[in-house]
Amino acid sequence: MYQILVVDDSVLDVDCITFLIKKYELPLEVATAVNGQEALELFRKPENHYDILFTDIRMPFLDGLGLSKEVRKLSPNTRIIIFSGFNDFEYAKTAITIGVEDYLMKPVIPDEFVSVMTRVINGVEETNRQIRTRRSETKLLKNHMLWLAVNGKSSMLADSAPFFKDRYTGLMLVECDNEFFSLEGISFQEKLADLLSTPFDYLNLDPSRSILFFKDGAFLFPSAQSVCLCAEKEFHQKCCVAFQTLPDNGSISQVYTQLEERLENHFFFPEQNIFLPDGPDHPYASSGHISIDIVSDDLRLKDYDSLMLHLEDLFESLKHEKTRSLIFVKYCFTELMKEIIHYLPDDQQPDLNKVAEKIYGSTNIVELMDMTYDLAGRLRSQAQRSQGTCLKSDKIRQYIYQNYAQPLSLNDISSHFYISPNYLCSVFKKETGCNLMKFINEYRLEQAARLLLETEMKVNKIAESVGFPNPSYFSQRFRDYYGESPENYRQKETY
Repeated sequence: MYQILVVDDSVLDVDCITFLIKKYELPLEVATAVNGQEALELFRKPENHYDILFTDIRMPFLDGLGLSKEVRKLSPNTRIIIFSGFNDFEYAKTAITIGVEDYLMKPVIPDEFVSVMTRVINGVEETNRQIRTRRSETKLLKNHMLWLAVNGKSSMLADSAPFFKDRYTGLMLVECDNEFFSLEGISFQEKLADLLSTPFDYLNLDPSRSILFFKDGAFLFPSAQSVCLCAEKEFHQKCCVAFQTLPDNGSISQVYTQLEERLENHFFFPEQNIFLPDGPDHPYASSGHISIDIVSDDLRLKDYDSLMLHLEDLFESLKHEKTRSLIFVKYCFTELMKEIIHYLPDDQQPDLNKVAEKIYGSTNIVELMDMTYDLAGRLRSQAQRSQGTCLKSDKIRQYIYQNYAQPLSLNDISSHFYISPNYLCSVFKKETGCNLMKFINEYRLEQAARLLLETEMKVNKIAESVGFPNPSYFSQRFRDYYGESPENYRQKETY
């Protein structure tokens, strides 16, 4: 239904127009005003929108021509029809100069009225279609430019870029452990638009990660709380969030990298969901919990270089954690020793009871650190002699190449390698410099592009064959990555 405002100081004429609209079932919702001034006030209210203005010329306070001039300033796309009992050529000429759509004489002839209104309604539909198309194209272009900026492939978001009138002042990275955004991304975005009190632009990066661009960085922390609460309450989804103010649009890629690194701390703090920009730099600081899971993963994967680094981090944490009792610290070292000894060859395993006695009889933490380093060093030396191998990114990539067409969550991949999801991401990021889910998403899109050029498969079948069960979501990600729809990409590259 379209909105029409009928303006006339004659109640009979207003009733006549309203009757004809209902009789001929024109798709119009009617509002009325008795003079031009009253109509102008209705146009000025932000909540009102009228697709068509149907107005008399001779009215008190403000006539139809004066009203039409003001409406043209307030609402350029509103179609204007003037009707009057005065067959005055000068009125017609003035009406043309201010962009009036049509001019009807009183009394209104039904057939002529229906013909004019049908033509005007068709014009409104065409205008709205063009507006939707322009908005869609603008949104696609903006999303593609934002994607390029996040990935450091474009400087088009510099402060001088004419495409963006507003400068972003804050970024927020939202991450989930599964492919939440490929399933509920649009609904999640709509919920956030209703929930957050500050305007933002939204870009989905891959099925498990999205980023929000804020124009007012003052509301980042309450917005982060709202994002986490919305995901949990509305979608039963746990997510973690990192945010930071943005010096300028040209810093998007740099700040995004910092947010990525901050979210890696989720490995050390699995229960934490908001990572503050001014929070502790050390991954274990103020954790209230010391876990040896990361050491267990290192040992299971025979990644002894990472083991030594993680031991160093853990020892540093223990030295600076003043609230822990000596008994608790010694207990932690005992658990560490048990883990390491388990992976030593049987003929090199020391007696665990004697090791425990030595730990609990120690007088300072340095002695305990030396003991642990000694056992870890023995394990690494033994592995080097036996040419043991650790998990490398090429194994992970090979698994992705073989299974990218299937649903691939972090839990799926980590279960295959018998490690935790966070450790899996850490290994892959350390060796490749790339986020794992981003790698999967881009590989799928590249395979889709190949299929578009080399086959005649339908787009929805291609989407399904590369791991995107939702064709609409696939098309959105393809446009963000390549800057155009799959159909346009196929047509442009083929001809």
